[in-house]
Amino acid sequence: MEETRLMDMQFCGNGTYENPSAGTCDEYRLNGVASMDDLNEAYRRLVGVHSGFKPLFSLDDLSQARYTSGHARNALGMDDATEQDIAQLPPACFDNGEYLGYPTTKEEFAFCFCNFIGLLTDTSFADACEHGLTLDQQALWEWTEYQQNPISLIEQPLLALLVPVRHSYEALAAYPNSYFTSDLDSAKNFAVARHFLDNHGYELIGVGASYLGFIRAEPPDESRANLVAKDFCALYNTPDENRQVVASIVVKAISGRTHLWLRYVE
Repeated sequence: MEETRLMDMQFCGNGTYENPSAGTCDEYRLNGVASMDDLNEAYRRLVGVHSGFKPLFSLDDLSQARYTSGHARNALGMDDATEQDIAQLPPACFDNGEYLGYPTTKEEFAFCFCNFIGLLTDTSFADACEHGLTLDQQALWEWTEYQQNPISLIEQPLLALLVPVRHSYEALAAYPNSYFTSDLDSAKNFAVARHFLDNHGYELIGVGASYLGFIRAEPPDESRANLVAKDFCALYNTPDENRQVVASIVVKAISGRTHLWLRYVE
């Protein structure tokens, strides 16, 4: 009789080396995620147990994503603290009365979040589209394969950050990403995630080195799938002569499925 491997979820707190939130959020580590049903179940369990938090999973190439996230944090000045910010922090944030100068505690998430939101909220989905991302034939084939076999995108074990925010797209404050100028930056990723939630019901659930991950409560119907495909073509600047073919591929790839992967790198 073949042994059934069960998904394992382990609470790790906020102090692990791998934590991409710089210690500002608790995390879980997940192993044995064999299907999107497993990932959806993990998401529901975390939301149920941790009211007031949004889970954010790691996706592809965790080590690279952590590296580029660190650069994004620095570029955005997310960890810059004012005297007022520092005055509210616990003793663990200080050494001989001097602020360490970088976040290590969950109490520091509040000012990191304010820094992040203050820089990004004016960026729109149209701005993300105008950035100029494209998907060539190979990249479109890769995306289609990940849609059909979604767990193949995810490096395991994966992490799940618990981010104390109201909206799923705001969870990017714990794990911003972008590196090369050809990629969507953190502001444009935020705008994309906000757009797909507000307009199509897709909740951001994950960030990788190349992809953003989303789920919705139910698979899109035909009308919704066509609208998603239209936005997909706009985001990747699909030429007019190819739009009908690409839109048809997208509709087929998302129909009957609750997940959506979006590539944010060129």
